[in-house]
Formats: sequence, C-alpha cells, structure tokens
Amino acid sequence: MSLSLSPLGVRLVTAAAALSIAGSAFAFADDDARRAILELRETVKQLQNDVDVGRNTQVQLADEINALKERNRQLTGKVEELSNALAVEKRSARTLYESIDKRIGVFEPQTVVVDGQSVQVAPEEKKAFDAAVAQLQEGKFLAAEKSFKEFCAGYPKSPYRADALFWWGTSAFGAEHYKTAIASQNQLLKDYPKSSRAPDAMMLVASSQAASGSVTAARNTLNKIIRTYPESEVAKDARARLKVLTPNK
Repeated sequence: MSLSLSPLGVRLVTAAAALSIAGSAFAFADDDARRAILELRETVKQLQNDVDVGRNTQVQLADEINALKERNRQLTGKVEELSNALAVEKRSARTLYESIDKRIGVFEPQTVVVDGQSVQVAPEEKKAFDAAVAQLQEGKFLAAEKSFKEFCAGYPKSPYRADALFWWGTSAFGAEHYKTAIASQNQLLKDYPKSSRAPDAMMLVASSQAASGSVTAARNTLNKIIRTYPESEVAKDARARLKVLTPNK
C-alpha cells in the first residue's frame, strides 16, 4: 500500500526534518561554545597564574635589589671608614718618622764645607758655632767673644776651630780686647800655619798691635806679611798700612 502526502504534508515533513537538523546543529554549536568558554577560562586562569608568578618574581627581584643597595651602602661606609683609618695611620706614621729623623738628626754627624773641604761635624758643634757667628754678625762683640772662646775650649779638634779662633780674635778686636785678639790669632798661626785664615790672622795681629799703641810691633808684623805672602791681597793692604804707620823722615 503506497502512502501519498499532500503538498502541505510534504512541507510539514520537510520543516520537521529541517528543525531536527537545526536542533542537532544547535546542539553541536552549544557544545563548541562551552568548550571554547572552558578553554578561554583555562587560558585566563593560566595567564593569571603567569601574572601572579611575574608579580612575585618582581617583588622578589625588588627585595633583592634593595638588599644589594643596602649591602653596597654598608660596604661603601666600610671603605670610607678604612680609607679614613688608613689616612690617619699614614699621618701618624709620617709624624713618627719625622720625629725619629729629628731625634736621630740630633746625634748624627752633618757634612759641612770648611776651608773648601767637606768635613763632618756633630749637630751640637755646628749649632754652637753658628750661634757664635750670628752674635758677631749682630755686632754683639762681647757675647761673640765669649761664645767663640767657649767653642775653642769645648771642641779642640773641631774642623771649625781655625775659623773659630779667627772670629774669636775679630770679636775681641771689636770689643777692644786687643791682647785677646793678638793671643787668639797667634794661636791660630801656630796650630794652622797653612790655613786660608793665616794671612788675615796676621793682619789682625798687626791691627791689634797698632790699636793698642804698639806701632813698632805692628810695622814688624806688616813687613812679615809682605815677606810671607808677597803676592796676596793682604800684602797689598800691609804695604798701604806701612805707609801710614811709618813716620816721614
């Protein structure tokens, strides 16, 4: 038996089939949407986890940076402290060395040039000689005479002794102590006949003799200068003074 449908029936059947297919399609589409939403939620959740991890990492990194800054600050302070301590130590060491050098310098011989030769003298010896010379330069003849006398007695073997004898006589002459001037220069001529001070010492004797009224003795000393040092400047002065001391005949 064959079944025939009217045109309306056909349309209804067709519509029913279409609705069935559409329903199935909608059902499939709804499942895809749910899966997509679930996947999106998972993705968002993962991103949130990543953000949280990144935030924690940044916080940890910031803490580490701050810790490093604090450590650097402490080390910088320590370096400055050590630098200051080193500077203080250097100053202390320099002061100590200078103090030691000064203390050693008080006892160590010093090299000086006397009569064209380099010689060694004790520090206190040089100090005493320089002090006496300073007194003479200041015109303090009495003080200088006393200082040079004490020097010659205190340092009988000093390289300065020939000079000290000469300046002793010069100081005495300035103080008008002519006997002392003559005696000191005769001592110089006896002990140091080849000294560069010898010609001047002999002239000082002549000057002291003339100043004390011993004119004849002065002329004799001047003639001796001319005989002993004929080509010297002192001999020229001796000749000039002889003319003054020799009476006109």
